[in-house]
Amino acid sequence: MAQQQGGSLPSSQGGLVQYFDADSGVEIDPKTVIMLSGLLIAFELVMKSPLV
Repeated sequence: MAQQQGGSLPSSQGGLVQYFDADSGVEIDPKTVIMLSGLLIAFELVMKSPLV
């Protein structure tokens, strides 16, 4: 027969809360990511242009 034990079940989103509350260590400003992406795209376009 089933034996009842005390305590409650963990919440179904406990892992997500723990994941998002954890300190990732590296934080990059979103503006910096957008600026670097734009510079990389511009560099690629210059390198593929027939003038170079």
